[in-house]
Amino acid sequence: MLIEGLEMFQQMFQQKVVIMMGNESSLTVALLILSILLLFRSIALQKRSAKQSLLLTEQSKYIAEIHTQLYLKNESKKREALFQKNLKQAEMATKLNTARSSFLPARNNQRPPERYEYAKSMFHSGMTTEEIAATLEMSNIEISQLISLLALDRQSEQFDNDEKSLSLA
Repeated sequence: MLIEGLEMFQQMFQQKVVIMMGNESSLTVALLILSILLLFRSIALQKRSAKQSLLLTEQSKYIAEIHTQLYLKNESKKREALFQKNLKQAEMATKLNTARSSFLPARNNQRPPERYEYAKSMFHSGMTTEEIAATLEMSNIEISQLISLLALDRQSEQFDNDEKSLSLA
């Protein structure tokens, strides 16, 4: 606003200077006034430039902040997509394992075959491995392995009982 007013005043002054050209002292005064007007105009332009520079700096900061926010949002979306991908893979693996395990017999719930139960009771009654093998029509090696497993099972039961008695004490 100030600049427009100064420009109008400058144009009117230039018209009067042309009229007053006849007198040298009035020409000096006119030039002096014109110089003062140019000084005011340059000051006004400097203020305007400073305001625009400040506005430009603020807008640059705002753009940089938006750029940072967009980058963080993009990274967050990438991490979320990777997480979702890994989650789907884990769910698929769980489904596959569940499906596979449904075809396998549950060993913990299954009782040992009757022949093994008979072999166990025969061993506890004092029969030898050869006698048990001949009676059940099994190999001596299989009966020996079974008796070894029975001994290990008995040791683990005894160990569990010892732990329980220690924890109660």
